[in-house]
Amino acid sequence: MPPALFSQSVNVFRRTSTPSRDALNNPVYGTPTSGAGWSQIYTSMPCKLAFSSKAIQFAQTGERPEPSGIMYFGSAYSLLEEDRVVTVTGLPKSSSTIEYVVVGIVPAYSTPNTVDHYEAVLSLPV
Repeated sequence: MPPALFSQSVNVFRRTSTPSRDALNNPVYGTPTSGAGWSQIYTSMPCKLAFSSKAIQFAQTGERPEPSGIMYFGSAYSLLEEDRVVTVTGLPKSSSTIEYVVVGIVPAYSTPNTVDHYEAVLSLPV
């Protein structure tokens, strides 16, 4: 993927403490990155955000759309699942920051043994 396509910037945070688990052994993401236990690992990381669908979460109190999508980023960066991606103010159609959780990472190869870029699946924290 040509680097010119990475036209957006995000900040990436990683938990410095062990996340707690609920009764079903799912991670509890806890406080947002403004709380204690998070360190910023990348500032203004170039990427391309692509959000094509919005899943609906149904609850007793009503429904809410949950944006999820793909973030494309260069092979020079290393992200892990459960990292937090915070959009930088000024993205197209955005007037404030949004915080996403990385729920999956897939490499994209240019040749069978060469990673061209990565694709991270993002969702809103629960």
